[in-house]
Amino acid sequence: MTRNQSIGLAAVVAIVAIAAGMLLSRVLLEGAGGGPTLAKATLLEPARPLPPLSFVDHQGQPFGPERLRGHWSILFFGFTHCPDVCPMTLALLAQVEKQLADLPAGQRPQVILMSVDPERDTPEQLAGYVKSFSPTFTGVTGEQAAMHEFAMKLGVPVAITQLPGGGYTVDHSAAIFVIDPSGSLRALSSTPHEAPIIASDYRSIVAAYPQS
Repeated sequence: MTRNQSIGLAAVVAIVAIAAGMLLSRVLLEGAGGGPTLAKATLLEPARPLPPLSFVDHQGQPFGPERLRGHWSILFFGFTHCPDVCPMTLALLAQVEKQLADLPAGQRPQVILMSVDPERDTPEQLAGYVKSFSPTFTGVTGEQAAMHEFAMKLGVPVAITQLPGGGYTVDHSAAIFVIDPSGSLRALSSTPHEAPIIASDYRSIVAAYPQS
């Protein structure tokens, strides 16, 4: 890695850390609290409306706010060319899904990968990728500017870093978001992630808000 690349990577890490800290601070200052006691996740009370979204899923079908209503969801930002964090997190979420399999169908979460690299993550590309982790996972893509704006509004900074030889990678936060059946952001969890803790916190949240 060259000196310039190291500086660039350090800057991205700093941006991610600052943004995550700002989001967490805002959550705490705006009245997060009450409700269940969670091991790792930060509860938002009241839940926060999501930014506007109008994308497509891995089957090429429209993916808008209506796709997040009527059931619980776990949302993660990533991309199919990610070398480490994304596949590790999706494998972890597949474990979480199995640990929650005993819940009633209406309380089990749909796991959604929101692409931060829509230029390469076509529906076809996403389909093969997410299904390699779980047949129930959903991949979402769309116009790059819109996807990145949606991520930023949730406190997920996205930075494209050019690589030697003309390729590129995408740096982003690995936060996990819990969306309630009203389609609102109910909780968030930052790294490091652990499947048993995510599953335990999720159970506590669902039990506390059965009518969300």
